Amino acid sequence: MQKETLLFQEADNTLMAAVDEAIDNAVKTAGDELEKVASPTSPHDYFADGVLRYLFLRLCGADPENGMGGDPETAWKILYLGRSVARRWEKQRGAAALQPKKDRREDIKKDKTEQQQLALSAQNFALTTVVRALVDHARASDPQLVERIESAIDSRHARLQDTSDADREFHEKARRYLSLLTSPLG
Repeated sequence: MQKETLLFQEADNTLMAAVDEAIDNAVKTAGDELEKVASPTSPHDYFADGVLRYLFLRLCGADPENGMGGDPETAWKILYLGRSVARRWEKQRGAAALQPKKDRREDIKKDKTEQQQLALSAQNFALTTVVRALVDHARASDPQLVERIESAIDSRHARLQDTSDADREFHEKARRYLSLLTSPLG
């Protein structure tokens, strides 16, 4: 067990060194260009932020180039983990850091939006779980159920006279949601 832990630590150290090296190489390659356009952050911070955004999108299953197609549940889990880490850091700094941050109108609005998003995310998760369970149950007596639903989605798309980008995106999203809702629970 201890040997496995050391192997993971060595792998983590190798990974972090590679990330640091990649950021250093990006700074060497394009850091001067960033300074010319008066980036508000240092080149190291700019590229580290880029790596963070890329990894966030990748972990959420989104296309890192356009941010589309990610799993909101995974995104929320990552964001809430980040919030709990920030709160722990605030507690470590003492009571002064724990004072409410709701003084500005934007902060109040943002907190309200976060609460609404949390509620929607929980509702979406519950509904998705219920639908998946119902589909699992229905699939037992009707093995062609998913194919018939896919056909209905494709048929709707085929009936459109001129398909716009929005129509095509709607169709792709409908098929993606269908895949999510019809994937087995287990």
